[in-house]
Amino acid sequence: MQENGRIEIRGFLKLDSFIKKKFGTMPYFLEMDNSISGGDLAKLLGIEREDIEVIFVNGFVEGLDFMIKKGDRVAFLPPGCPGPYRIALGFYGKNQDNPANFKIQKKDAATDS
Repeated sequence: MQENGRIEIRGFLKLDSFIKKKFGTMPYFLEMDNSISGGDLAKLLGIEREDIEVIFVNGFVEGLDFMIKKGDRVAFLPPGCPGPYRIALGFYGKNQDNPANFKIQKKDAATDS
């Protein structure tokens, strides 16, 4: 983690090019005084909610409600990012209210009998 009052922001896939184009650099560093949720940070950066599956905060997968504080390293990941470790990293348990996301199917007790 960084020792100052800013956060490091990165993007994967199309969000990488979005951040580079909008802010002219990758990573982008944002000065902060207070904590902010991942969803509010996305709004501040101009990233649409449906363009985010999960965020990485300091290397751990989190949902958009996770609170980010100064010194954190954040990366936005769009839906559909390929990779064999999606379940192991916890992608499917995060951000389930996003319609662009893979949905965890819950078993219906009435249909199991």
